[in-house]
Amino acid sequence: MANKPILAIDHLEKKYGDTVVLKDINEQIQSGEVVCVIGPSGAGKSTFLRCLNLLEQPTAGEVRYKGQDILKFNKTQLSDYREKVGMVFQNFNLFPNMTVLENLKLAPKRVKHLSDSDATDAALTLLERVGLKDKAQVYPDSLSGGQKQRVAIARALAMNPEVLLFDEPTSALDPEMVGEVLSVMQELAEEGMTMVVVTHEMGFAREVANRVWFMADGYIQEDGTPNEVFEHPKTERAQDFIAKIIGN
Repeated sequence: MANKPILAIDHLEKKYGDTVVLKDINEQIQSGEVVCVIGPSGAGKSTFLRCLNLLEQPTAGEVRYKGQDILKFNKTQLSDYREKVGMVFQNFNLFPNMTVLENLKLAPKRVKHLSDSDATDAALTLLERVGLKDKAQVYPDSLSGGQKQRVAIARALAMNPEVLLFDEPTSALDPEMVGEVLSVMQELAEEGMTMVVVTHEMGFAREVANRVWFMADGYIQEDGTPNEVFEHPKTERAQDFIAKIIGN
């Protein structure tokens, strides 16, 4: 029996008024896969990612999680789904009035009803994993961008997700901080976390992804291994983009 995809996207479309942002996207993501979505600005990459957890409501089509159409979920089902499919944002979205530890404990206590001591233990373990256990009692404003993003990843992991969606997780960072975030993501990939990553980091996509999707003009124009997409792009749009980004 063939493996069922953990996420299946069928005929996904998104319009804002008369503007079509996503055009008939059909893709599948298997458990344990790392998919990197690359392409020019304005291609619809972030909108696509936000449709996968209904931060944006698709205009048409289906997004199925383990065979269930998430567009038909009620409020409780959607909340459960968002526990399983976590998201890491470009701008961290940490609560500035809470310490790093409190940021990590909030959802496990509120949603999973963990005791304070269990939530604390779990949070400290995750902070150690991302190299920031010593920052547990500080507030986000005292952290560098790279540290904030690592806390944001730890916070997403606190819900024990099956899939993590990353929306350009390094694009708000100074160049010297990018590596520390990508190395945490690489470790997650090596541990088998299913990940969909919208990124401009071509080195990461090349080394870590199982598949690369090249997106432009609202649809996925290339879908292949990193080698196929970077070395032998089929469409002229992808050839131009990759030549510009990577050089000839």
